Amino acid sequence: EFTQEDMARAARLNIDKSTVTWRRVLDTNDRFLRAVTIGQGPAEKGYNGETGFDITVASEIMAVLALTTSLGDMRERLGRMVVASDMDGNPVTAEDLNIAGALTVLMKDAIEPTLMQT
Repeated sequence: EFTQEDMARAARLNIDKSTVTWRRVLDTNDRFLRAVTIGQGPAEKGYNGETGFDITVASEIMAVLALTTSLGDMRERLGRMVVASDMDGNPVTAEDLNIAGALTVLMKDAIEPTLMQT
């Protein structure tokens, strides 16, 4: 649940919702989910739009995982990912949204070598 402080911080970014570049991801390839319409329910208050799903391995986060050299490097790379633009056309990054640390925590175990790599 967003607090008033969270909403004020997000509002200062002035994000143009039509420029959000992050799409949802799934571990399955379903061509029908490549383009979907969201926000059609009565509780959505007119916040509808078009988006889609990508397969997980095609996501930018997975590209960062493939290129990262350490946990600190991963956090820095995740923070630099552009997620949208503001109304003036300036990029909005994951760091601007204060989510780079949370993304790193979610991905921290993924940088450990797998059985096949050892």
